[in-house]
Order: sequence, then C-alpha cells, then structure tokens
Amino acid sequence: MRLFGRDREEEKESPSKNVRSKLKDLNPENKKRRKEVVKPWGKKERLLVLSLLLITVFISIVFSLSSGNFRIPKLPDFSLDNIFKGETVIIGNKDAVEKALRQKKAEEIISEFKDETDGLKGTYAFEVIDLSDEFKFGINQNRVMQAASLIKLPLMLYVQGKVDDSKLEAMGKRSDNSVFIELIAKFGRSTVQDYIESLGMKETSIEENTTTTDEIGNLFVKIYKDKNEKILNFLTDTNFEKWIKAGVPENIKVSHKYGREVGVVNDAGVVYSQNPFILVIMTQGVDEFEADRLIPELTKMIYSKYEKNL
Repeated sequence: MRLFGRDREEEKESPSKNVRSKLKDLNPENKKRRKEVVKPWGKKERLLVLSLLLITVFISIVFSLSSGNFRIPKLPDFSLDNIFKGETVIIGNKDAVEKALRQKKAEEIISEFKDETDGLKGTYAFEVIDLSDEFKFGINQNRVMQAASLIKLPLMLYVQGKVDDSKLEAMGKRSDNSVFIELIAKFGRSTVQDYIESLGMKETSIEENTTTTDEIGNLFVKIYKDKNEKILNFLTDTNFEKWIKAGVPENIKVSHKYGREVGVVNDAGVVYSQNPFILVIMTQGVDEFEADRLIPELTKMIYSKYEKNL
C-alpha cells in the first residue's frame, strides 16, 4: 500500500511527466490521430433559422398583396407544344407558342439558305407560304426576276374554260412553248396582261417575261384556295420532276410549274405534305448545272426543317 501511495505522491511531485505527455500530444505526427468534433446545430439554432425564413416569406406576401401585384404562379405546361431550344423555354398560349416556333424555324431556314447560296454565281430567291394561314417567309421575295415558263401559270388560269383542256395540259405537264405563243396570239398580250394585273401581279409582265417569287406564291395560293383541281392536276406528274419534287419524300404529291432559260432555273408549286405549303424557288444569272444540283438539296432542307413544325 505504501508503495502505491508513494507512486501517487511521486506522480504529484513530478509535473514534468504530465508536461512531456502534453507536448507529445502536440507533436505534428499525432495530429492525424486527433479529430475535430463538429458540434451539430442544436434545436434552438434550427428553430431560429426556420422562424427567420417563415417571417421573410410572410413579409413578402404581405407587401405583394398590399401592392396589388400578387399573382399565383402558373404551373409550367410540359406538353409537346412547349419549345426547348438551348436555354430558351417558351411557355404560354398555344397559338403564340406555335407562332414563335414557326418564326424561329423560318429564321433558321433563311439563314441556311443564305449559307448555301452565298458566294455562288447569280441570284437565288425563295418563298414559303403556309396554306393554313398564309404565313410566309423567304429571301429576295419581291425582287423582279426572269419568269421563264412560270409565266404560263396566269395564262393557264385565263384561258381555262375558253380553250380545250389539251392546251392546259400541254402548258402544264410538258410546258409547251408553241401552245403558249399560240394562245397569246389568240387572246392578245394586252388582254392577258390586264388579267394578270387584275390578280394583283403588278410586277409580272408577259412582255418582259418577269415576275417575283411572292407573286407566283400568291398565284398558287389562289389556285389552291379556289380548289382548282383541273389546273393542279395538269401540274402534277409533269416531265420536270428533278427539282422541287426530288427534294421531298417520294410519297408526297407536288403540283408545280418548272421553268428554264439561259442562266435561269425556276420551280414553284404546292407541296402536299401533312400540312400543305407552297414553295417557290427562282434563280437568275446562275450556273444552271449548279442550280440543278442545289434546288433539290434546298428543297429537302426547307421541307425537313419546316414541315416538322408547321
């Protein structure tokens, strides 16, 4: 007992031992073994934070109500009508959403059309018209250009019912120039020109053989809206199916008029997709072989980008 007692007394009388032990504990090598105890928030702290949040929300609601600007937020419409493009989300009235989508798609098509034709010889123009509401867009739509055989279109309308249908078929399916000349001589240039202008085609000239993509597009709108199936049938399955028709799926019907001159390759008509639309492509001063290759490609691009979002 005395031995044990002495030991305890010696320990009390030797503080150096305790000091060395504490110094040892401060040794950097022992730091890894020491762990800081993270003191968790107590119940009081959590209640304090929650109270502050609730007070902030309550004050915000009171101020909103007092200013008259408080609105219950609408839940987003996650239907397919909403558009997600990059960081842009369009949510709202269905008609407004569709209009915004269509306008954005039109801008994309215009941009790509420019990219494909810029730097090429001559001028390229196009116009698209949605037949559901006549929404339209394009490039060089009002530029006066060579019509080539597109000039036969208003003449076909004028002589319909005045001549045998074989004359219409000849100008539509085969683009027969001799029949065109014959009918112009028969009815007179001025008479036909007056009729053209009565259609609102102020830039279309029989004498100069000129027109614009917009006026040809509007003429097709009239033919389609009037349900002029006779003319449309004479413009279907023609001898010229390697341009617009070649750029759409094989099962899609196209009623169109093709025209060609030196440096000019034109094609225009109704594309009977799920949502029918009119496409007019006109050129002037171009490399014809380049235009022959490009028109189907441009048609395919326009069809694939626009048709999906009509």
